[in-house]
Amino acid sequence: MTRTEHTADLQESILATLRYFALFSYPLPAQEVHRFLSKAASLEEVVVCLNQMQHDQRVFLSSDGFYSIDDKPEWSERRIGGKNQAEVLLGKANKYVRKIMQFPFVKAIAISGSLSKYYADTDGDIDYFIVTEKNRLWISRTLLHLFKKTSFIRGNEHFYCMNYFVDETALEIDQKNLYSAIETVTLIPVFNASLISKLKEVNEYWIRDFLPNESYADDHRYVVNSKRNMLQRFAERMITLIGADKLNLILMKATDNKWRKKWKHKSYPMDQYDQAFHTTIHVSKNHPANYQLQILTALKTDEKTSLTKDFSACER
Repeated sequence: MTRTEHTADLQESILATLRYFALFSYPLPAQEVHRFLSKAASLEEVVVCLNQMQHDQRVFLSSDGFYSIDDKPEWSERRIGGKNQAEVLLGKANKYVRKIMQFPFVKAIAISGSLSKYYADTDGDIDYFIVTEKNRLWISRTLLHLFKKTSFIRGNEHFYCMNYFVDETALEIDQKNLYSAIETVTLIPVFNASLISKLKEVNEYWIRDFLPNESYADDHRYVVNSKRNMLQRFAERMITLIGADKLNLILMKATDNKWRKKWKHKSYPMDQYDQAFHTTIHVSKNHPANYQLQILTALKTDEKTSLTKDFSACER
């Protein structure tokens, strides 16, 4: 490949990256353009291309240093405000993580969703990615969501959006695409950072195909350093004694049946159900809005679209 061809290829990759984040009205600084680029390149090469593309008006640079494919400075203002709100929300997360981590069989917790990109609206949720002990996911998840029911009484249900669970035997993400790659590398560890780091290492071999410039440098500022309590250990022993494997399977089947009836009644497109509600003995993904499908479809058709929020992502 000639230098001219390499530059043209790199510029197209930059446009694709900015197009992805434009779906969220989310502009990027040069460092993040480089991080989320699908082509291996140095930061210096990316900056040179961005400068040329800005000169050619193929991309736009805000006064705050954010690039986008549309000349919309309000996106930069929105992102800055969202970052400030995210810092407030991440500071609050410590309190809620301490409660979640004390439930039986919880092994690790990470912040996911928009907050993991350091963005939050004034009424933003805290989304969690949770790793549980082997063959205990559905027990842990059920107990946590019974607890979550009480959060509606206190009015803080949006701080307990537990949408994605895997047990420690299922660290490899099976839906391998650009969306999953970005969501995985941006997870912010908040409990048992070493296990969250292991999850990223397990998936690195395929993530590199989508994000070859990713550094895998985790942000540990929000990690809660706390030990398991005696009540948690006692509850785990008691649950194990009454037949945890069988109970785990029963709870999975009961939850799956409940969800299918619920979302069919709400006229959810059932041909998309298994992707949005990935349910196995080792994995529970509850993403009613199915942003993954919306985003990948928009990128494939190269159309500008607004992401719908018709279905709440924070389970009631």
